Amino acid sequence: MKCGHWRMGVLVFISVVIGCASAPAGDVSGKDLAEMRSAATAYSEAWLLNDPEAVMATFVAEPVLSPSGLPFLEGQAAARGFWWPDGSPPTTVTEFEYEELEARGSGDIGFVRGTYNLRFDYNGNTYSNAGKFVHLLKRTPKGTWRISHHFWNDLPSDESR
Repeated sequence: MKCGHWRMGVLVFISVVIGCASAPAGDVSGKDLAEMRSAATAYSEAWLLNDPEAVMATFVAEPVLSPSGLPFLEGQAAARGFWWPDGSPPTTVTEFEYEELEARGSGDIGFVRGTYNLRFDYNGNTYSNAGKFVHLLKRTPKGTWRISHHFWNDLPSDESR
């Protein structure tokens, strides 16, 4: 399948899954749902550690990021270049709260969606934003759940929850 078709398939999958909010959680076990939720929590906790390796460990080997207002970023190098560009001052995350709104899955694919509030220091200034996210998760061959695709959009603070 060509790359563009594969991406479209992922977006269709997410739209269908999210559109079925009243459906049961799919065929993943309660244990799998807990592990998917744990993977989402590990992502925010890794940012609070300000540890790039811990953040990247929450992802599959070749993740896809979809930052608000930007094209897809594919792979570890693209993710690292986006979040930790060479020669840039360090970013220190001081607050990262998220609220899960939904978690579902089927087979080896699942998602967690929700909202977040983020505060960080960069180059002597403090910034904060709020938004919404979807983590598309994949069960790895070792049986662990990792984020394969991370989508997020920043929202005005009065619309984040």
